[in-house]
Amino acid sequence: MKQNEKKWYAVYVAPRAEKKVSERFTSLGIEHYLPLQKVKRIWSDRVKEVIVPVVNGYIFVKINEDDFKKVVNVYGALNFVSERGNPVSIPENQIAILQLMVDKAEEVVEFSNEQFDKGESIIITKGPLEGLLGELVEMKGSYKVLVRLEKLGCALTTVPKSFVKKL
Repeated sequence: MKQNEKKWYAVYVAPRAEKKVSERFTSLGIEHYLPLQKVKRIWSDRVKEVIVPVVNGYIFVKINEDDFKKVVNVYGALNFVSERGNPVSIPENQIAILQLMVDKAEEVVEFSNEQFDKGESIIITKGPLEGLLGELVEMKGSYKVLVRLEKLGCALTTVPKSFVKKL
């Protein structure tokens, strides 16, 4: 890797500190992506829509090697997702797919560290996620499209079966 080449990395952050760490990254000019979505939360006395992170405990940063220390020196940013002590980069296209899912999905996007068995490769042919490639996974009677993020986990969202076709 060229030292000045920017790549995406996942940064583990303090519990429930994703939004604050994102603000700190913004103030320092660190390019980052914090996927957020609106969900309904039910309390005993009310129902409220709140904005929550899609991937709890993580923020994605696009940096070069020179910025590793700058990122972990931000209060609340704990460490990079690493393998054998080295930060693991995430391919640009996987971040782009996650962004598309979060921006366009009509259903809540779920994130799971669970490893799913490889399923049918599909393409979404209709709806707001048209053109997205992924795997079709059936869970509890509903059909979900799964997109793997290397070394991190999987993003899932519900799509009507009629919107997908095999590749």
